[in-house]
Amino acid sequence: MLTTLPFTLVILLMTYLRTQTLAIAPLFEFSDTAPIITVTALVIGFMLSGVMSDHKEGEKLPAEIACGLQGIDDCIQADAPHLTDTDLTNLKHNHALLCHAIVNWLFNRENAEKAYTALRMIVTAHGTPPSFKINVIRNIDAIRRSMTRIDVIRRTDFIHTGYALLDVFVTLTLALLVFANFKQPAAQYAIIGSISLVYVYMIRLIRDLDNPFDYAQDGSAGASEVDYFPILEAITRFGYEHD
Repeated sequence: MLTTLPFTLVILLMTYLRTQTLAIAPLFEFSDTAPIITVTALVIGFMLSGVMSDHKEGEKLPAEIACGLQGIDDCIQADAPHLTDTDLTNLKHNHALLCHAIVNWLFNRENAEKAYTALRMIVTAHGTPPSFKINVIRNIDAIRRSMTRIDVIRRTDFIHTGYALLDVFVTLTLALLVFANFKQPAAQYAIIGSISLVYVYMIRLIRDLDNPFDYAQDGSAGASEVDYFPILEAITRFGYEHD
């Protein structure tokens, strides 16, 4: 909201210049802009509902990855009595590599290939019985599905033509408001300021919600990113350190 205020101030400044400095006469009444304001609100609602579906799905994915990692750890612990010390140590090492690779990928430090490689290393680990492979593959498949879905959400935008339509209608609405006639100056600035604040804020919110996994490399997240704490808490339970 605070970073949207400068855009609102620019719109209000343009209104002031039009009325006080340039003395340009209004082109139409404010009531005439009602249809375009309504249409713009409908376009905003359509775009918001579209990106929210991906965002709600994205909230589940870190927990599903954490459950998959926990399932792999359970398989390791269950088969530990049937493994040699060397094989068990290597298997735990591969699991730790997988956890760190997923965190690094999640925080945009590296691509997902290291995590996929670590998944294959667990399946092909030396000395594990067939029952281990059967059980662990289910968890590996769940992790791979969640990671692939996150990658798709990250790398695709919601309907490019929808964003173009949204930008056009919001820009047109704000331009019409600047040149509209109001009965009271106070009402003019209050209405233009509030509508421009809401519309510009919604554009920025929709674009931010479109990628709920846009984390910084240090792990910091914006207000619209989904929380990744299930993965970090799972890694802590395993006794691994994480950045």
